[in-house]
Amino acid sequence: MSEPVDLDDVVQLEERDPGGMLSVIESFPKQCTEALRLGGELQDLPASEDLKRIAFAGMGGSGISGEILRYLIEEATGLAISVHRSYRLPSLLGQDTLLVAVSYSGNTEETLSAVDDAIYLGCRIMAVYGGGSLLEMARGYRWPSIQVPGGLQPRAALGYLSLPVAVVVERMGLMHGFIKVANEAVEYIAEKGESWGRLSPGKSNFAKKLAGRIFNRLAVIYGTEGLMEVAAYRWKCQLNENAKVPAFCHVLPEMDHNEIVGWHELDEVSNKVEAIFLVEEDVSPSLAKRVEITADLLQDRVGGVTVIHVGGKTRTEKMFSAIYLGDFVSAYLAVLRNVDPTPVEAIAELKERMAREE
Repeated sequence: MSEPVDLDDVVQLEERDPGGMLSVIESFPKQCTEALRLGGELQDLPASEDLKRIAFAGMGGSGISGEILRYLIEEATGLAISVHRSYRLPSLLGQDTLLVAVSYSGNTEETLSAVDDAIYLGCRIMAVYGGGSLLEMARGYRWPSIQVPGGLQPRAALGYLSLPVAVVVERMGLMHGFIKVANEAVEYIAEKGESWGRLSPGKSNFAKKLAGRIFNRLAVIYGTEGLMEVAAYRWKCQLNENAKVPAFCHVLPEMDHNEIVGWHELDEVSNKVEAIFLVEEDVSPSLAKRVEITADLLQDRVGGVTVIHVGGKTRTEKMFSAIYLGDFVSAYLAVLRNVDPTPVEAIAELKERMAREE
C-alpha cells in the first residue's frame, strides 16, 4: 500500500480519483435541489385514501433511502413506514400499503422480486429508478414513477433516490412543511460542503483530518438511536465501497448491552480500531451521558476514539450533514489508500456469477 498523500494537492486528488467521486460528492447539494424538483413534477400521484402504511423495497445505496425517509417522515405522516431489503415482502402488506420500489439500475433482482410480491398482495406501487426492468414494469402497469438521471453509482445518487419520494408524500397531503425544511437543509449542507471539500485546506478540514486519522485503522461507527443510527450505517457502507476497507457499525444504547464488553483490553487487534461516535448536539441528557461514558471507557481499549457532535436545526439537516461528512471521509480515505473510489468490482463479479449460475 502506498504512503499517504497530501490531500491539499488537487493534482494528486484527481490522479487518485479517476472516476470523479469527490466531484460527485461535492455536487450533492445541487443533486438534492434537482431531486426536490423531480418530486414536484410527478403528474399522477399515488392514491392516498385509506392509506395506512408506506413500505420501501430496495438494496444497498437504493435501500438506504427508505431508512432515511422512515426517520424523517414517519412521525409527520402518522403512517407505519417499513424498509425491506429482501426478495420477499411480509403478508401484512396489502391494499392499504404504498410500496415504493427503489432501484437505481432498475434491475436489482431482490427489488424486482419484492415488487412481484407487492402486486400479488394488492399494494399500491410507486417506482423510483434510473431505467431497466423496473422502468418497463412501471410503464406497463402505469404506476406513478420517477426516473432519475443515470451515470452515477447508486450510492452516489442518494438525493435522487430519497427526496423526490418525500415531496410526493407531501403532495399527497400526508404531511406538511417538508419541502421547505428540505430546501433549508440543502443550503445547510452546501455550507458544510465548502468546509469539507477539496479546496478547503487540511489544517481546517475535519473530513480530511479524520480520513488521515483512520488511515491504516479499522473504523467502527456508533450512532445514537434514530437519525445517527442510519448515518452510522451509511458511513460503514461508504467506507466499504469507496475506500474498499472493512468497517462496522452499531447503535447506542444497544451496544452498551453487548458490544462494549467485546472491547475488553487493548491488544494487537483493538489497537488498530478507531471508534467513531455520531451523536446529535441536542440529544437527550441520558443518551449524551451514555455516549460520554462509553467513549471514555473505550479510550484505553481501542486505538482511538472520535466523538462527532452533529448539528442542525432540523432532523433533515442533521441526517444529511452527518451522511455528507461520511461521504467525504470515505472518498479521502480512498485517495490516501490509492484506490479508485468509484468502481465496486466485487459486487459486479458477484452479480455476473449469479447471472451465470441461474
